[in-house]
Amino acid sequence: MDDAIVSSPAAAPASPPMSLRGRAVVWLVFAAILGLAPWCFPSDTALTLMTQMGTAAILALSFNLLLGSTGLLSFCHATYAGIGAYAGVWCMNRIGALGIPVSMAVVPFAGAFAGGVAGATLGYVTTRRAGMTFAMITLGVAELVWVMAAMLPEWFGGERGIPTDRTLGAAWFGVTFATQREVYALVAVWLFVCAGLMYGVTRTPLGFLARAVRDNTVRVAFLGQSPAAVRYRMQIIAAAFAGVAGALGALNFELVSADTFSLERSGIVLVFTVLGGTTYFAGPMLGAVVGVFATVVLATLTRAWQLYLGLGFLAVVILAPGGIAGLSAALLHIWRDGRVRVLWRPYVAVCVGLALFVGGLIGIVEMTYGARLADAAGVIVTPGQRAVAATAMTWGAAVAMAVGGLAMLALARRRLRRKASSAALGEEAPR
Repeated sequence: MDDAIVSSPAAAPASPPMSLRGRAVVWLVFAAILGLAPWCFPSDTALTLMTQMGTAAILALSFNLLLGSTGLLSFCHATYAGIGAYAGVWCMNRIGALGIPVSMAVVPFAGAFAGGVAGATLGYVTTRRAGMTFAMITLGVAELVWVMAAMLPEWFGGERGIPTDRTLGAAWFGVTFATQREVYALVAVWLFVCAGLMYGVTRTPLGFLARAVRDNTVRVAFLGQSPAAVRYRMQIIAAAFAGVAGALGALNFELVSADTFSLERSGIVLVFTVLGGTTYFAGPMLGAVVGVFATVVLATLTRAWQLYLGLGFLAVVILAPGGIAGLSAALLHIWRDGRVRVLWRPYVAVCVGLALFVGGLIGIVEMTYGARLADAAGVIVTPGQRAVAATAMTWGAAVAMAVGGLAMLALARRRLRRKASSAALGEEAPR
């Protein structure tokens, strides 16, 4: 797609600031979506999936306080979530063992406290520098904590982890979290509250200073503010919210292990955040929803789900750096400006070409995996566990579809660029 159309919010016409009433409507719609979701998808499988989406959304939003708001690429954000998860499990086990009349709904407070303390401790070292130096320091911190957790199984439970029971707490208003619907409700409430608080942080003087540090550190220092102090405060806040996400995840799975500190977890958070879009507040939430759906649902359909997730991440970074939120905002601007009458045909052509290319690529990937994993030569196993003959005809059709779709996508993208330039100048380009 055309970079000028879908890559970044700056490419679209500037929108007027949203009024207080408009913000209230957006938050009411968000609350309605969270409240109606379990009624639309009542099965335990769907509720479990949405619960994971909620915890991932909190973690991605907290990560974006560093990446999107402060310009800090952290590779140890999952470390704070893991510390919050262990704090949550420890708290739940103490509540159950001592019979403390406290609901498990307050466990995320323990995760927030532990994550904030860890952020204040580790962040004192990591936030002294920015840019690539900060990223490398956080990478070292993540590796250090992960290795320590594996070396101290008596504290962290090793690979088996530390189990817990979320139903041992006191029943407040009859809620014991024995059902997945109750767990989802708790996660939804915490997601709404944490999202509101993090949005509030971005609107405070600290949030504005963080964006200033991201854009021009030298100027902030010249104005008398310490960029390191701003980064340190944002690190503590982000780590506290990451601890909430970790505690909610531990409450959902009733288990925590040293794998919560792995670099893979931090990498997944980065993928979700960039996939959704770092320049929009709601972007990380959208990325978390799409990312969790991809990692959970695709993992049950195909062995190549990690390849698909990586290819999707590359496509977003290259073609739409603004992420899903940026792409949606650009399309909304086109609709509002009335340019959809001029651009709908090239957009349809782009979508058709993209669909053909993706379909052909999926066929090639699945047949390649099938050729390596099937018991008999020339037989592949599809996601539905059906055997299909991998003949020269099927390979040729997949390759032709991918090549044809890519050619159509390139031509449609070129036409879309011409049409978009003409529409921006107030005239329609020749067909």
